[in-house]
Amino acid sequence: MPFDENMPEDVQHVLDTAAVLEITEFQVFHLAYAKWYGEVPGDSVIEPFFTGYMFREIVPPWVRQFTRFVLDLYETGRLDPRKLGIEKIKLTQEMWSRGKRYILILVMVMTSLIVLGEFASDIIKHLGVCYFPPCY
Repeated sequence: MPFDENMPEDVQHVLDTAAVLEITEFQVFHLAYAKWYGEVPGDSVIEPFFTGYMFREIVPPWVRQFTRFVLDLYETGRLDPRKLGIEKIKLTQEMWSRGKRYILILVMVMTSLIVLGEFASDIIKHLGVCYFPPCY
């Protein structure tokens, strides 16, 4: 079901294909070009077509054909993203460790900001000026 009733069907197909394959719309254009022309394009080849899609909702014929092909496979239960060259990234120990490190840093920064905000609030309260609600 379309999010926007006024959205052209071709644009909705691109969005649905990206969702089904769990890739970006730009990658949909890459895959469609490779399937249609038989060669892997560079980003500079795809960008003019993608710009037309993003700003004027123009979907090239080769993207339209590819999205219909993928959605047909999906609806019939025959879609295998690996056959289209889409491989899931396997989680490595390094990726897991890096993720835990980033979460720890994020929690520390947020905690520091909360403590700093409380400290600033106490200082301002002792000055007799009220900047934060509720002011009694």
